[in-house]
Amino acid sequence: MKDGNGRTRRRTMVAYALLGLALAQVAVGATALAVARVSPSDVLRYDMVVDLAVGIAYPVCGVVIALHRPRNPIGWLLIGYGLGHAFTGLSIGLGVEGLRLGWPPEVLHALTTIGRHTWIIGSSWAFVFVFFLFPDGRLPDRRWRWALILQLLSSPFDFAIWARQDLGLFRNTAAQPSYLPVPDGWLPLLRQVETVKAFLVLAGVFAVMSVRYRRGGEQDRRRLLWLIAGMTPLVLSVLLQLFGFPAVYASCCTLFLPVAVMIAVVRHELLDIRLVVSRSLLYGALTIGVISAYVGLVTFVQSLLDPLPELLGPALVTVTLAVAFEPARRLLQRMVDRTLYGDRHDPVRAVSRIGERLAGTGMAAVPEAVGEALRLPYVQVVPKSGEAGADWGAPDRHTHTVPLDYDGRCVGELVVGLRPGEQQPAPADLAVLELLAVPLAAALHATDLSRQLQQSRERIVAAREEERRRIRRDLHDGLGPTLAGVAFQADAVGNLWDFDPERAAGLLAGLRTEIGGAVVEVRRLVDGLRPPDLDQLGLLGALRERSARLSWRADGSRVSVRVQAPERLPPLPAAVEVAAYRIATEALTNAARHARASNVDLRIEIGDGLRLEVCDDGSPVGEETAWQPGVGITSMQERAAELGGNCVAGHGRVVALLPLGGTT
Repeated sequence: MKDGNGRTRRRTMVAYALLGLALAQVAVGATALAVARVSPSDVLRYDMVVDLAVGIAYPVCGVVIALHRPRNPIGWLLIGYGLGHAFTGLSIGLGVEGLRLGWPPEVLHALTTIGRHTWIIGSSWAFVFVFFLFPDGRLPDRRWRWALILQLLSSPFDFAIWARQDLGLFRNTAAQPSYLPVPDGWLPLLRQVETVKAFLVLAGVFAVMSVRYRRGGEQDRRRLLWLIAGMTPLVLSVLLQLFGFPAVYASCCTLFLPVAVMIAVVRHELLDIRLVVSRSLLYGALTIGVISAYVGLVTFVQSLLDPLPELLGPALVTVTLAVAFEPARRLLQRMVDRTLYGDRHDPVRAVSRIGERLAGTGMAAVPEAVGEALRLPYVQVVPKSGEAGADWGAPDRHTHTVPLDYDGRCVGELVVGLRPGEQQPAPADLAVLELLAVPLAAALHATDLSRQLQQSRERIVAAREEERRRIRRDLHDGLGPTLAGVAFQADAVGNLWDFDPERAAGLLAGLRTEIGGAVVEVRRLVDGLRPPDLDQLGLLGALRERSARLSWRADGSRVSVRVQAPERLPPLPAAVEVAAYRIATEALTNAARHARASNVDLRIEIGDGLRLEVCDDGSPVGEETAWQPGVGITSMQERAAELGGNCVAGHGRVVALLPLGGTT
């Protein structure tokens, strides 16, 4: 732990020392330029202001990264790039002041030569490496290290070409820097090689970014979007140079890049980078398109209208561009939004994609489909049934929950992670999410029904097997031994009949008793499968018979049990008859035995289903509260649920509703 803290302190001290060195170089260089009274136009013309600005911006951002991500080399590379430019600015300032003060030529030559090459080293090595190592400081895989090796080996081409350009204030003076000696005849070829090399480096950078974007997760893609946002002003300024704008603008636009890299590495969730990139790409493309179209159309129209006044061509082009600007803006906005925000402006397409996933792979693939459709970092579907949900992406601190309601009942929730910088979903996102909630709620409801159906089937199978086990046990332990004994006694009667008739007659009497017991056992088994009173008396008759038996308690007190039902019931499914009889007898028994009731009412009504109600005027013995759920009440509720109905018990009242769609 102490070693780790020591290394951290050393890295912090080194980072601050390098930042102080860069700021000192910039301060000395700027002071020297001011003392030498270099005109502002020369400062801008020869990019001296860019060297000084880069010498501040890049080390500051690099130190922030180095302090928060000390093991990420990107921060140190930015510091190195800034130090190279800072020393270049320092050498220019001291060189100009040295010429004015008459410093020795050897000192001026060495100072400007070193300063001329430090920014080239920073640009050729540190600046390029940042793009290959962004954002985590590692290459996508080991094969990309050859690109860095080739860049290092080809850096002499950069020294040979870049050091000769824009000698500035030192041309033909004692402070003119030296550069790699190259024959003049080779320079055109070297410039062509340098151009090809620059295009290859750009191609490699874009290839690395494409690989990271495809392979990376949502966080890596956000960081890459920050890098794109930082590069957009630079690319725009380079394109504007083609139309005659000064090159200093392109150099100044590089100052946006370290800020974007710093945010991407340290705090990529600070803002909604998709919105920043969307607006940058939109208006950058519009600016370039308008300028290009204006120049091209003016040239073309002017050639067609050559005999007419010169102002007529630009006027026509201006009107044409003004008319076409808004449609072009809308088209570009849709294209950029589709890339960054998915289908949030096309809800029908989003719902269609979700429907395809539901039909193909079910609910498990829905979060991924929603996340891809709206470019969201995290999506989770949470059923209310308690079953495990499905999620996709990495959860974030800021989320939004959309309730999934079906038929007025909440069946689940759709939880989505907000994009970086968002505190709440945009109205367009909310509209799509609310639209998606309808099919998702229906799918969750269907999934829940399917789960309940499967559980019901499992309970039915378990109950059937349990009933079979009970019957087998009763037959094996009860009727089986009885019949075996009857067989042995019959054999004994046959053996004794000829020589001991009296004893054989006694065995026959015992045999008759055993057979009677077997008959009773068979009746008991049959009664356990279905109450015989239902077949003999019907449901109403069986309930009236049962009510009559429960009219007297064990202590001799009387209970008035009244049965209120239609004169005749329609044919009922066998399962409904058994369930109604069992629920009613259980409720009547509870009221007669466990409640201090004088009157018990049993009501049966037939409508969409069979409604059964048992209520009494008493309360549980020893309590003045409602009934407490027990085995009997649980049994009644399970019997109703097996048929798709329900049973509610409490406060001296039992109400059961049984659908009539059972099997007869």
